[in-house]
Amino acid sequence: MFQMLPTLHTRPMLPTPSSLPMLLTAASLMLCACGEHAGQDVASAGAGATWRWRAEKMEVSALSTPMVARAGRGSMIDARTEFFDSDRDETKAVGQLTVVVRFDSNEIGRQSADLAGVGGHARAWDSVTETYSMQIPLTIDPLPGRVVVLQATFEGVDGSRMTASREVRWPETAR
Repeated sequence: MFQMLPTLHTRPMLPTPSSLPMLLTAASLMLCACGEHAGQDVASAGAGATWRWRAEKMEVSALSTPMVARAGRGSMIDARTEFFDSDRDETKAVGQLTVVVRFDSNEIGRQSADLAGVGGHARAWDSVTETYSMQIPLTIDPLPGRVVVLQATFEGVDGSRMTASREVRWPETAR
């Protein structure tokens, strides 16, 4: 009889359903190992993992702008706060942000923003300056050339607490 010669399969070998989870796991591990910062996106801290880009520092931005009273609108201040991660890059924060405006140690304005949900971020986040913007109406008009103090307090959903302040000089003329 004729001897059987080995033949090549012309159709592709498909994975069997039982080997599919193993192939997906291997592919995921290979993708995660790529890049020079592999494994650095999540850092171990205590009992669990923490997000690397979480807010660690808050500042009241120099972009905060006083707005002198005009016809039909009282004085207000556009208070801008910014958050930074451990690399000093701007980041968003999740929690409750409150800004108080003080003039001669008296509170003349206050506003809070709930940054725990998407709605609060949509209302307060300015993507151009990467700051949270809150327009705070004032109960009195500060004297021209005088200084008001913006005091910001943040309470994160993870229990973190941050404070920051900045002095803003009230303009001599209307803007």
